[in-house]
Amino acid sequence: MKALKPLLALGALLMLFGCNEQAQSTTDNQPAAPVTLDATQIAPDTFANPLMRNGADPWLHYYDGNYYLTTTTWTSQLVMRKSPTLAGLADAPAHYIWSGDDPSRCCNFWAFEFHPLQRPEGLRWYVIVTAGIKENFGGQRNVILESAGTDPMGPYMYKGTPMPDHWNIDGSYFEHGNDLYFIWSEWHGDDQVNLISKMTNPWTLEGSRNVITKPEYDWEISGLRVNEGPEIITHNNKTFLVHSASFCNTEDYKLAVVELTGQDPLQPESWHKYPEPFFSKGNGVYGPGHHGFFTSPDGTEDWLVYHGNSSPSDGCSGTRAARAQPFTWTADGLPNFGEPDADKKQIPVPSGEQGPLKAMVQGVKVKIRHSDSQQCLSRDASGNSVLTACTNADNWVVDPANDGFYRLANAKDGTFVTEQQCAKAGTDVTSSDWVSSNCQRFSLDPARDGLFRITNTHSLNVLQACNSNEVAAAPNAFASCANWNFEPVSTLAMVNANSGRVVSVASCETSGTAKAEDNVEQYEYTASACQQWQATPTDQGYMTLASVANPQVCLAVNGVSDGKVDIADNLVVAPCNEPDSQWRVEYLPNGAQRLVSRAYGLAMKVENESIKNGDNLIQEVWKDTIYQHFYLREIPAK
Repeated sequence: MKALKPLLALGALLMLFGCNEQAQSTTDNQPAAPVTLDATQIAPDTFANPLMRNGADPWLHYYDGNYYLTTTTWTSQLVMRKSPTLAGLADAPAHYIWSGDDPSRCCNFWAFEFHPLQRPEGLRWYVIVTAGIKENFGGQRNVILESAGTDPMGPYMYKGTPMPDHWNIDGSYFEHGNDLYFIWSEWHGDDQVNLISKMTNPWTLEGSRNVITKPEYDWEISGLRVNEGPEIITHNNKTFLVHSASFCNTEDYKLAVVELTGQDPLQPESWHKYPEPFFSKGNGVYGPGHHGFFTSPDGTEDWLVYHGNSSPSDGCSGTRAARAQPFTWTADGLPNFGEPDADKKQIPVPSGEQGPLKAMVQGVKVKIRHSDSQQCLSRDASGNSVLTACTNADNWVVDPANDGFYRLANAKDGTFVTEQQCAKAGTDVTSSDWVSSNCQRFSLDPARDGLFRITNTHSLNVLQACNSNEVAAAPNAFASCANWNFEPVSTLAMVNANSGRVVSVASCETSGTAKAEDNVEQYEYTASACQQWQATPTDQGYMTLASVANPQVCLAVNGVSDGKVDIADNLVVAPCNEPDSQWRVEYLPNGAQRLVSRAYGLAMKVENESIKNGDNLIQEVWKDTIYQHFYLREIPAK
């Protein structure tokens, strides 16, 4: 039975979830009423756990104006959610940022983490996922992915499997001095232990692999002898490894703390484990563990994210819910996690969430062009929203902000388009600090062709510039002076919302270039120019999408236009001046986009509705399926 222990200890009982290749879709614990300060405020000043049901193994970052959350899926897809508010993560759309079809690392994904690391080319995010094999959904290994740029949403490229020869899970990073270390968990005999090794890069180990924690105390051996989920936190020049202890299928899963007291983290004697757990069941929350740490938007608070059950009879399954709560530090410099906060207890939101704050929101940069004047939206020196020549205009990020709405973030100064006094009759529009207000959220409503109306969530006024270069908000939604279009200026990838794979010129992967009539397919991101595109506006909100591998050819239907409309016509690259080479981008309520051909009015789609490399791309009648949903993601300039 020993061979089964790695699977039992971390969820072989969950293998019924299978290898799905399609989307699936500390004192007072008495509840208190949430407080809302302003009728236009997006979310109250408090929230309640659980953050999200079926939220096992949560990992959370606040970064550049958004919270980002991942949780275990038990499928072949990595899911990330984002929201400008912590409570909003519960209803935030699931973004499939990567998927697996390689049999050696395709299935039954657990315990995603994503870490920002500085690399020679700049900051990159590294996702660590515990992935199983197709044969039996077991045999888990740590797998590393790297982002194309600074956006946690990717796209992501497979970089490696640090230890492909044996079962290993729950990988994480530890930066110490000038070195990068990898920490993880595996079985040694009857003990599941945590280990450490130095890294030459974020996906390659070097040198010895040493055990630094193992089960020692009675409270670490409930169900099975388990140490897992090691995570590092530092405070006032002290470094702590916090790990989960005991079997996750028991109510006694909990957190232990180990302090780095020596100089060399590779040496077991450099680590001191405290003899009592630091976080255990309480207040109706059972098995609290598999955690991470994040800081509040203003950087003043430390927060714990973890999963826990609401019943002692629940175990290692989808009953585990993601939860978050702040923690403090003792006078001795130790983390004070307290007790789990009870379900439905109102907790103040992380400090700074309600603003005011500036945020350099991640995403594709666009010009926002006014249809009548052909000038573009900018912020003047006083913060007013005005029109100016597009060559000198500000760039913006069109950022999904929950409930089907968007916010328009200034990429130069981190402010947001705001209808002042949107709860009243005010019409002034500025670009202001984020204050978590519905005066700063808008729906992007199709007008005609590729043009949009920008409608405030609260007032239902639309942004317009009718008689001057000043932008106002007013109710005459159907005037031509209320029409806008969004023109991407970033090099971008088009990522399918189901597979996480990107729109690619097929033969370009081997030839290194793109030529007219080459087929277009989905393929996992490899940083190839064959997967990168540059938009050029034409008229009426339409654009061409030129291949970076050969700017003379663009995404097209058919190739050379034949004037015929085929409902399921093939996509290729063709000369950019072909009528079939123009597209419009529509922003959907779930944060995705649909790409519609100008010649036919049909939408791009993954033909066979799979996550597989090489699945063909076609145009088809819009059916609002995930196979027709795409994300535009920024690729940084080299």
